[in-house]
Amino acid sequence: MPEEPTPTPEEFGLTLSQLEEAVGGAFMRQILDRLSQQTYVGGKRVAVQELPSLPKQAATTVHRVKVSLHGARPPIWRRIEIPSAMRLDLVHAVIQVAFYWHGLHLHAFETACGEFGSVDDDDDWAERKDETTAALAQVAAAEKAKVVYVYDFGDDWRHDIMVEKIAPAEPGSPTRVAPAGGGRRHRRTAAGSGPSTSFRPHGMTPSTPVR
Repeated sequence: MPEEPTPTPEEFGLTLSQLEEAVGGAFMRQILDRLSQQTYVGGKRVAVQELPSLPKQAATTVHRVKVSLHGARPPIWRRIEIPSAMRLDLVHAVIQVAFYWHGLHLHAFETACGEFGSVDDDDDWAERKDETTAALAQVAAAEKAKVVYVYDFGDDWRHDIMVEKIAPAEPGSPTRVAPAGGGRRHRRTAAGSGPSTSFRPHGMTPSTPVR
């Protein structure tokens, strides 16, 4: 029986390289496939969920949420009552008013259903869904649900939005914002009327640069 030819070091190296490439390619495909099934919410990876339909009761309920500026010392937060069926682009406008931002930078919502933002805010990096296609009740359907709102991708002002309660709406009631630390409740309409000078986040003075 003729002996099988012994591969040369060059042939052995080429075979090993091809094997590594095949195994590495399959491994990379597995990693990319797994990553495509996950999304970031506040720096943590979570499994991507399909965006659910808007609940029927969302038309008659409000989400009471606590919005906290991540890492702020002393704490900076707002408690806001928002119509459950409000679209995320309008939730963006409400947060801008509540925190005295001026809409000069890009923003995004990080949710378990993926990342949402303005179709006009294309930074050639993230693949964001259109924020006008999702309502608050869809991305935060239950009490204790969490959504993250990021404003200014350079400074990364992260706002943690926690749903404290979902309650029946009062007929004709506007979006309501409570100042940080309690005290008198200020009323603001969902259309986004400007905040008064008595409604400033902690640490912000009239000379603080706007963003």
